[in-house]
Amino acid sequence: MAKVANSGYDLCERTVQPIDNKHDNNFIVTYQNHSYDIQDFLRYHPGGKKILSYYKNQSLDKAFKENPHSKAAFHLLEDFTLKNEEKYQKYENLIDWNVSILGQVSSLGENYWEWVNLPVNRKIRLFDSNLLEILTITPWYVIPLVWIPISIYFFYLGWMQINDNRFIESTSIEILTSYIFGILIWTLLEYVVHRKIFHFKPPTSSKLLITLHFLLHGIHHKTPLDNRRLVFPPVPSLLIALLLFHIYKILFPQTTFYFIIAGTATGYMSYDLIHYYLHHGAPKAGTYLYLLKRIHNYHHFSHHELGNIIIFVFEILDKSIVKLRFLGFGISSKLWDCVFGTTICLRKLTKPIEW
Repeated sequence: MAKVANSGYDLCERTVQPIDNKHDNNFIVTYQNHSYDIQDFLRYHPGGKKILSYYKNQSLDKAFKENPHSKAAFHLLEDFTLKNEEKYQKYENLIDWNVSILGQVSSLGENYWEWVNLPVNRKIRLFDSNLLEILTITPWYVIPLVWIPISIYFFYLGWMQINDNRFIESTSIEILTSYIFGILIWTLLEYVVHRKIFHFKPPTSSKLLITLHFLLHGIHHKTPLDNRRLVFPPVPSLLIALLLFHIYKILFPQTTFYFIIAGTATGYMSYDLIHYYLHHGAPKAGTYLYLLKRIHNYHHFSHHELGNIIIFVFEILDKSIVKLRFLGFGISSKLWDCVFGTTICLRKLTKPIEW
């Protein structure tokens, strides 16, 4: 959508397309003689809601020309068109959106990759079964309800293990470092899983791998505005936690094992909540979450490519071309993007974004 923070042209000089007055209560914009109601998108706009306020009942033609956008952004815009029959027939007619889509997605073959990376603003139904469908939908507040007690329980078990230790001062330091180490492990897991698994391009001939990719992460890139599937459902996450529990038990000594896994559980919970907030929250300029939200918006809407592929992201800043960029894979932390050289370098804005 329109990123016009650095536009610098007179708002009065924009080309204005005629708008039907019956849409006065909505937020109507035009682009190339098509009309769109973007009211539901304003709060999600990567460039902020405020900058779009100037464009109500106006044309976006000049804004898009002066501020190039990705193919994904234009595809998402089409989901807000006022003429439903004109919506991006080439891609979205590949499946029937009126029924469960998981089985259909697995049959997309060579069309899957481009389809899944072109976002839409709609709700997805995965399964015919209501029970299975409910298990894939998780409100954000379920995450702390599940993982805070688990983290506390592991911490308690660890404390009971070393309760008879006479060196209380040394033990306190060991507890703290083990807990922080567990959080650090999570940040690395988050980065590696996101980069190597979630952004793995499945073979076009494998229905199984296409299905797994879509379930794990593709669905989020297809419908990034759907707040029902932004956090990981508890059932599969608990199964993964059980696997990690046994791995940790082998790798770490008894005195630190429970504190490390408590830290990892805390790190995971923080990741899920931060990810939700980056999509639906409005962090203030100058805060760490503001920076993470800008980076994550780039990840979704600006030339996102998957895996290890290096891509070229050209930004226009004061009429000068900026350098080659790498896409970031960290969600709750920039640490490992910095270590592995996949950091997104954001341009400096004339004015801060207001979501």
